[in-house]
Amino acid sequence: MTLLTSALVGIAALVALAGASHLLLHVFQQEHYEARRLYLWISQAYGVRLALPEAGLLVVAGTACAVGANASGVVGVVLAVGLVAMAARAARVVWTRETIKPLVFTPRARRLFGLQLAIAVLVLAIAVVLGGDSAVGPAVTGAVGAVLLLVAPWLLGGVVNRMLRPVQQADNRRFLRSAEQRLRDVRPLVVGITGSYGKTTTKACVTEVLELLGPAYPTPASFNSTLGVVRAINEGLQPQHQSFVVEMGAYRRGDVQELCDLVHPRIGVLTAIGPAHLERFGSLDVTEQAKGELADALPAEGLFVTRADDERTLRVARTRSAARALLFAPAPHPDADVWAEDVRLENGRTHFTLVARASGDGGASGDGGAAAGEQRADVRARLLGDHNVANLLAAAAVGIGHGLALADVARALGRVTPPDHRLAPIVNRAAGIVVIDDSYNANPEGAAAALGVLRDHPATRRLLVTPGMVELGAREQEENRRLGELAAGVADIAILIGARGEDVAAGMRAAGAPEERILVLPDGPAAHAKVAELTRSGDVVLFENDLPDVYA
Repeated sequence: MTLLTSALVGIAALVALAGASHLLLHVFQQEHYEARRLYLWISQAYGVRLALPEAGLLVVAGTACAVGANASGVVGVVLAVGLVAMAARAARVVWTRETIKPLVFTPRARRLFGLQLAIAVLVLAIAVVLGGDSAVGPAVTGAVGAVLLLVAPWLLGGVVNRMLRPVQQADNRRFLRSAEQRLRDVRPLVVGITGSYGKTTTKACVTEVLELLGPAYPTPASFNSTLGVVRAINEGLQPQHQSFVVEMGAYRRGDVQELCDLVHPRIGVLTAIGPAHLERFGSLDVTEQAKGELADALPAEGLFVTRADDERTLRVARTRSAARALLFAPAPHPDADVWAEDVRLENGRTHFTLVARASGDGGASGDGGAAAGEQRADVRARLLGDHNVANLLAAAAVGIGHGLALADVARALGRVTPPDHRLAPIVNRAAGIVVIDDSYNANPEGAAAALGVLRDHPATRRLLVTPGMVELGAREQEENRRLGELAAGVADIAILIGARGEDVAAGMRAAGAPEERILVLPDGPAAHAKVAELTRSGDVVLFENDLPDVYA
């Protein structure tokens, strides 16, 4: 009977560990399987959310078995309660936890999850056998289960991940060779795009412009890591593609260089150097070094496009690129080759005049009436926000630098549709409200621009929903307070979420916003419920940034 009890305690531990491992694997995957980032999350959330409650229940159940081995009724009740509680919590983690980006059971994820549970089964089985029929057997199994729960993050990120590394590396090499061969076969014009923000929207703009030359293929969604780009090449790059537009993400120095070594870009676009992911880079100087790797990799006959109105991007263009540089600015600037004039919002579109210097336009032609040495064309873009003017200009510079006519480039920019969740307006005609979905934006410049769109949109009331911004390092609290100060002048009601939402609220109060306009709620579901409760016909609601699940 005691052996059966030990086995039941072991099963309870395994069920609880499965739930914990599912949660940990979800975080691990979102952190690109970086053990260091997983451990950082553990220090902030893991013990409170899962491990300590389950471990405590196991210890209680096991101790009850040891102390009251002859009181089978009491022990049975304690074990039953423990089993049900642990199984229920594990089920909640796996099936009912709301996520923004769910866990995807890729082959790598399946291997990690399977080996984690296999090790747990082996260890628990040994504990059950060693405990045998002794009165302390269930206590031993419970204690082992508790330890497994408490060390589960290190088991996954350290032991299991290291054990499977040779398998993963072999897979990576195979996929990499396949991608390299496909690039050699197709030989597209490769455009690399990196920067602290604006990459995905700029990718959409550049793709539309390069469609003027023939079929262009952008890396899908946010596939911007080396393995993501490898997958994009193997699954989507076809012989008919004339151009390949590659979004290049970076969390450390060397990431962009690794991507360049894979795809060998002839054109590079550096959108911006700013505080996004500052928590990972540590300083803007390191960010500049990392993003500048794209400029380093371009051939002398290539083209490097970046901002003229930023000291850091300008320095990269002047000191690190052997390629011809074409500089853009969202307003007239002495160093700019391409810029915008007369920017305005009309009838739900961003209108501006696209201007290019004739000396650097690569043969562009545009509308008449231009000043000497300049070419001009009107742009009527579907993208909203001042920051998107810069993204459109970057794409224009790519087209102009590649010899496309300015008027054709301007028309192409007018065809660009907003990428999902990036200032995409959604009209609910039945309810009479407009939702501006900017939930994939998480940087100070973009957030300020989004508030500008909210301010300029016709509305009876303007509502802001945001959890604030993350990964801004030491500047995070300051930037969230600044966001609140800006929101105070725009939002009639601000629905703020979590700890960073408190920082936004503090900024609103500092700017004089009355308390009745500020609502701070604990999580996203509560915020969404409040939006449904408060909105009425004529309202415009801006959803600014959805935090990744690791911050939820």
